[in-house]
Amino acid sequence: MTSALKYLLRLSLVLSATIILLEIAFQLAFLHLPGDLIGRMPQYRERSGFRLVTEHGARESPAGEVVEIRVDQYSGDLFRLTCLSTDHAQFFEPYTVTFTRDRHGFRNQEPWPDDLDLVVLGDSFTAAEAIQNPFWTGLSDSMLSLAFPGSGTIEQSLLLNAYGLSLQPDTVVLAYFAGNDLSDNRVFQEMRRQGKTIADRVRQNRSPLEYLVTVHLALYVRDTIHKANIKDCHYPQIADTGEATPVAFFDKILPILALDADALRDSDMFQTTLTAIVDMAQNLDAGGTRFVMMYIPQKAELYWPYLNADSKGAIASFVAGPASTLAAEMIDKNISAQRDLWLSVALEQQIEFLDLTPALRQAIENGQSPYFFADTHWNQLGHDLARQELQKFLN
Repeated sequence: MTSALKYLLRLSLVLSATIILLEIAFQLAFLHLPGDLIGRMPQYRERSGFRLVTEHGARESPAGEVVEIRVDQYSGDLFRLTCLSTDHAQFFEPYTVTFTRDRHGFRNQEPWPDDLDLVVLGDSFTAAEAIQNPFWTGLSDSMLSLAFPGSGTIEQSLLLNAYGLSLQPDTVVLAYFAGNDLSDNRVFQEMRRQGKTIADRVRQNRSPLEYLVTVHLALYVRDTIHKANIKDCHYPQIADTGEATPVAFFDKILPILALDADALRDSDMFQTTLTAIVDMAQNLDAGGTRFVMMYIPQKAELYWPYLNADSKGAIASFVAGPASTLAAEMIDKNISAQRDLWLSVALEQQIEFLDLTPALRQAIENGQSPYFFADTHWNQLGHDLARQELQKFLN
C-alpha cells in the first residue's frame, strides 16, 4: 500500500469518525437545533412531544409545554416554503409570544370550564402560535380553542367529539381555511381508509438517511447557498393597494384558485369536506348546539386582484409552468369560486356562514396589512379584524 493511499484511508477514517461523533452530538442536542434545520425531519414532532397516535385519532401538541416564540422580520413560513429571501424582510418591531399549553396540548387556561359557551375549531390560523392575542381571545369567559396546525375539518371533528361535546357548548365555530383544508381532509380521509395513523404516514417510505441531522445540515447549507444565488425569484411582487405593497404567497396552495365551481364541487376533496361539515352541523343541531362556519380566505384571494398582469404571470409560471398564462387567466376568473360554492352550500344546508373576506379586503383597501408579509397567516391586525367580525356575528 502506497503512502498516498494510506493517507487517504486515514483521512477517510478520521472524517467518518468525525461525522459519527457530530451526528451523536446533534441527536443529543436535537431539540436545541434551529427549527428550520430539524422541522422537516420525520422524527421532529415525536421528539418534540407531539402525540401522533391517540385514542381519538387526531393529533395533539405537547401537554403542559411552556411556549416562547420570538417573532421578528425574519420570521415567516414563506422564507422556507418559497424562494422569498430574507433580504426582502419587512421590518416590524420584534415581540415574543408566550403561553402554556393545557393538559391536552391546546392553548387554554386550566382548569377547563365545567360547561361551555363556545368551542372554536381550526388549524394554524386558530392555533395562532405567532400571535399573542388570537381572534378567539375574549369572546367568552367560558370557551375552549381546540386547534391543531395542519389539521383539516375531519381531524378537528375528532377533537370536538373527544373534548368539546361532553361539555355541552352553546356554540361551535369551525374556522375553515380555504387554502388547504380541502387537501388536508382528502389526505386524512385516505389515510383512515388505509387503516393508517399520522405516525405511519410520517414514516412511510422514509430512508434511514432522512433521520440523520448531518444529512439535513448538508442539504440546509446547499439550499441556503442555492437560494442566495437565485436571480429570478417571483417574490416579492408589488400589489397596488393605493400604495406599493410587497406581497408573497404560498405557491403550493395557489392552484386551487384556478378551479371553477363545477370542478371543485365534483372533486373528491370537496365532497369529503362537504360530508364532514354537514355531518358536524347536523349532529350539533340535533344536540341543541349552534354551529357557525367561518370562512378564512387564503392571502392570494385578497391580493391577487391588485397585481398587474406581469406579476400574475410571473407567479403563475412557478405554479403551472408553460401553462402559466392560462393559469393566471383561470385564477382571475375563479378567484372566488370556492367561497361562492361554500356560501351556496351554507344556504342549502341552513348553516350559519361568516365570510371574513369583505372585512379583510376593506382593510387592504384602506392601506392596512392584515397578513404578515413573509407568512401565509394573519398578523395581529388580521386577528383583531376576525375577532370583531366574529363577535358581531355571534351577537
